[in-house]
Amino acid sequence: MEIDLLRQLNDQIWHPFRLAYAKLDAPAFLDLYAPELIRAGGPAKQVLGLAEYSDQIEDWFAELANRGSSVTIAFRFVERIASRDLASERGIFQIVSKRSENDERTFYGRFHTCARRTDGRWRICMDYDTDERSATLEEEFLAAVDVDDVEVFGTGAVSDSGA
Repeated sequence: MEIDLLRQLNDQIWHPFRLAYAKLDAPAFLDLYAPELIRAGGPAKQVLGLAEYSDQIEDWFAELANRGSSVTIAFRFVERIASRDLASERGIFQIVSKRSENDERTFYGRFHTCARRTDGRWRICMDYDTDERSATLEEEFLAAVDVDDVEVFGTGAVSDSGA
């Protein structure tokens, strides 16, 4: 059952998340979050609700689009735990930002999300990220489990790689 839940999380959160990010589609991106969202951490080390986070994302996506920049995000996991209606997932993300053909930057960070399924749909209720211990994040990203490799988490979790 848990593997099916992880596939649902991929289909309803993680794959749409990556697509909305790449398209700079703020409405689609924000639709992945529950109204009771707690968003913590990030570059500014803030705690925000959905309204404040929405404003921040809409402004950032619009700024990127106006500059002609692009951004992609990829996720790898160190822990994925899901029950019928609740999920906790931890891992490492990779953001690749392009301002022009010659200006590409890659950033890594750790994340922890909690999601709830309401009316048959998964949404993120808590989203935390940090770039602490960034010196090892690329190695940890490569060592972590790909988003679609859900079978690894069939027993509830893989061993913690320090994230």
